[in-house]
Amino acid sequence: MRTNLVIIEGAKFIYDTNFSGDPKRDRFGNDQRKANLIIPDIEQARRLIDEGYNVKLTKPREGEEEGFIPRYYVVIKVNYDSSWPPKIYLVTEEENATLLDAESVSVIDDMWVESVNVVLNPYEGPNGKSLYVKSMEVFQKVDDDPISSKYAKNNRRYDDSDETEDIPFN
Repeated sequence: MRTNLVIIEGAKFIYDTNFSGDPKRDRFGNDQRKANLIIPDIEQARRLIDEGYNVKLTKPREGEEEGFIPRYYVVIKVNYDSSWPPKIYLVTEEENATLLDAESVSVIDDMWVESVNVVLNPYEGPNGKSLYVKSMEVFQKVDDDPISSKYAKNNRRYDDSDETEDIPFN
């Protein structure tokens, strides 16, 4: 196993993600597939800073300074045009994992995410160091809305054998 991989577990996304690569989702109109990832381990964040990565610190909004706890975060990039595209899995409530491709990965942009585990490949280019997703688990947040939960449970009990029965429509 490569020893220079960066592994971040128990993380969350912060701000808007742009896994679709849609320039409209980016403040600067960039089509790079990327996300800002909170680094929950302060020591790991400091090591990445020492290694030259552009790790940033959140700042409080005006009027919310009292009690604010800053968090470290870093931009992670996704490149499906590579010879070794990333393996990004969407994990649902039932622990079922779905491998997302270059098109389906955009669903992450519009969902609530509970947590993220990621293995990152470091890359040093002419503009500095970057972290590219090698593999990632994205755990979808379970809806705490009782109506949505009710129908989610009903959908899980759905049986394919029901499709063979005729459904009468008037």
